[in-house]
Amino acid sequence: MNFYGINFLENQSRLNDYIKYFLIFSSLILLILVFSLYLRHRINTKYRDLSIIFFLILMFALGVQYSDYEINQTKHSQSSQMVNFVKGLAKQENIDANEIYASATQFSDGIIVEFNDKFYKVSLSSDQNSYTLTETYLINDNITYTE
Repeated sequence: MNFYGINFLENQSRLNDYIKYFLIFSSLILLILVFSLYLRHRINTKYRDLSIIFFLILMFALGVQYSDYEINQTKHSQSSQMVNFVKGLAKQENIDANEIYASATQFSDGIIVEFNDKFYKVSLSSDQNSYTLTETYLINDNITYTE
């Protein structure tokens, strides 16, 4: 079972976005470079073909980014709710937020949090404005903590 710390929760969704942005911007730069070479050497068609290839890569990357946009908005919202929950729980329990670990990266009913060497199940109200912590016990004690 994996438990995630506050640092991981704050930074976990950014890595995939950076990879996509890198792909998009590098394709755009290569497209501009190859297209300018094509305009300079109109007789040589390899630059035109490379321009078309990089344009298609750019369009594909933009399409993937756009289709993931709505899904990512929901995930980012739930991830930020999880970070706020951990910070609020730390304040309520008078402990450091780095001492709290959660079993999920997204805020939802039934997640398990660990602090003070005890495990608690989080039960959310129907409007998700309140929660109840119930001490729980794990069957599988093989736990991996991710900072």
